[in-house]
Amino acid sequence: MTTLEAGHPAGRTPVRRTTIGDSLVSRQLSRFVGRAAEIAVFGQALAGTLDRTVLFVHGPGGLGKTSLLRVMRRLATEAGRRCHWVDARSLAPVPGAVADALAGARARGGEPAPVVFIDSFERIGACGRTLRQDVLPQLDKDSVVVIGGRRPPDSGWRLDGWDQVVAQLPLAALEQADALALLAAHGITDGAVAGRLGTWAAGSPLALTLAAGAYLATGETRPQPTTVSALFEVVTEAELDPAFHDALTVCAIAREVTVELLRQTLPNSAEAAFAWLAERSFVDSYGDALALHDVVRMPVLARVRDRRPERVTQLKRVLCDHFYGRAVAGDAGALVDLAHLVDTPEIRWGYRWEGSSRFHTDRVRPGDAEVVGRELTARGHREWWAASEPYYAGRPANVTVARDAAGSPVGHAIFLTSSALPACERSDPFGARLLRHALRLSPDGRAVVWRDTVDLVGDGSQVLAMLNLSVVLRMEVRNPRYALVPAFSHNHRVRAFCSTMGGRQVPELETVFDGRRVLVYLIDYGPGGLYVTQRDVVYRELGLEPPAAGRGFTAADVRAALESFATVGELAESPLARGVGSRERADHVRALLRSAVDLEFGETAHEAQLRTALVRRFFDARESHDKIARSMSLSRATYFRRLGEAVDRLSRHIVEAQQP
Repeated sequence: MTTLEAGHPAGRTPVRRTTIGDSLVSRQLSRFVGRAAEIAVFGQALAGTLDRTVLFVHGPGGLGKTSLLRVMRRLATEAGRRCHWVDARSLAPVPGAVADALAGARARGGEPAPVVFIDSFERIGACGRTLRQDVLPQLDKDSVVVIGGRRPPDSGWRLDGWDQVVAQLPLAALEQADALALLAAHGITDGAVAGRLGTWAAGSPLALTLAAGAYLATGETRPQPTTVSALFEVVTEAELDPAFHDALTVCAIAREVTVELLRQTLPNSAEAAFAWLAERSFVDSYGDALALHDVVRMPVLARVRDRRPERVTQLKRVLCDHFYGRAVAGDAGALVDLAHLVDTPEIRWGYRWEGSSRFHTDRVRPGDAEVVGRELTARGHREWWAASEPYYAGRPANVTVARDAAGSPVGHAIFLTSSALPACERSDPFGARLLRHALRLSPDGRAVVWRDTVDLVGDGSQVLAMLNLSVVLRMEVRNPRYALVPAFSHNHRVRAFCSTMGGRQVPELETVFDGRRVLVYLIDYGPGGLYVTQRDVVYRELGLEPPAAGRGFTAADVRAALESFATVGELAESPLARGVGSRERADHVRALLRSAVDLEFGETAHEAQLRTALVRRFFDARESHDKIARSMSLSRATYFRRLGEAVDRLSRHIVEAQQP
């Protein structure tokens, strides 16, 4: 691949697009310092005068990649181009997620081709092959694609002609003049002070921003200790508003934060809290979501845990309840966020989504069986592979493959449910025996067999954890009650994972493959299934007693909670309430009701009427029925029908969501 020098791509003199004139560039650069050359290359790509259509912005954390992409997005918008922004951090860990995220990136009518931005690409770097083969070729021919990530493009971007399509824009530390300009933009105009801060920050835009805040707060020009992460301890005194301590705490705990999520935790200040977070120098924006910058997330969390441990516990519990509620209501993707809350090392080792920067999960493709079979056979698992191979051809829907950035298989997961029994009987007697046992445990099919999970990389690669979570999201059994997990006796980490999850050995199912003893663990998640177990793990880590099983509520309880929405004392006594103290219990009910509204009602005109009638009657200022009906241009009779339907549906939704 040709690495393009910023400002002189492919050996050509930069051409400035007239639509993006000097005044516009000047206005953008007044808010963003030090990347004029990269912006000039982007301007050429927009104008169609650059012979590359994919720009790859890369560099270490703290150099301003996301900020640069935001400036480019503003430039494209002002040039009349529609923009399509993908936050790689928020993609669901399932095959096809990248393609789905870009499904709408097409020109509409006679408009120009959209400009596509993919931020934090390092989180899904292993999906590069999918992008090159399946996604980018489907975009409009005049589309411009900007990819931002920490690492340079892998070798696949140099093959099959992609080196003639991709322009690299590597970001380095800011030059001294740019560093001084950035400090001046933050109010540091004293040359001597700026020089000392610039030397300390070594050209990192993030460090410069934080150093400026530290100086304005303390007068310190050589902050100690000398790491960006530790510097946050100094800067927060200048940037933190006590009114938004909770917002920062939520941002430190959760994987990412949206306005909707803040409404669940901070219902009285969600919009203001989101706006405040978005303005912090240490918070990254990803479309409609915010996340703490990687270099400060752990220091922030350690800080708030040290200073406000009780509040951290309260907010983490509310987040846990929210994600759990979304999961049982049908949003399986919420399990990714719920898993993010788990701290137990044995569980995080086998169940999380933190390997997506190196790997991705996918369906079975031609040639996969040969690669996996060769690796397993070479490692002494010939018999084990012989029992697994038939699933690749006969039951590929039961196989999830993990791939590296080049698209090569690095592991697989084979999961079985009752529908696979006939195939198992023919080709996998061990799997059939496990499935028959599963059906005896759960005739209604709520038992799953983890027939095999293989990591061909090892060394803590996180492949197993990714595969396990991906399987939960895609398998046909929602919220299983039982799991049967085979484990070679020498694999202590798998055994520790099963034991920590409450698994017990089933001696009668043990067998031997390739001369090695294979144990089988039965994990009984209880009547509430996997979702309840995942929630309860977080509760116990917080030192809290999980909500009692069987402590349900009725549709009448939901209706009563709606009527009492504005009254803390009455809400705190509701069967829907959880937590300690009247305020916390009432806030929990309000968050539960608001979340259920978001999940239950769709986007059609009729659905919007249902939502509006319910929200304005109960959640807002309890407006009169007549006033609401008039504002919605509905007759009283139609309005009451809409309100009644909305209450019935919301009540049914919440009651059904508590069922296992």
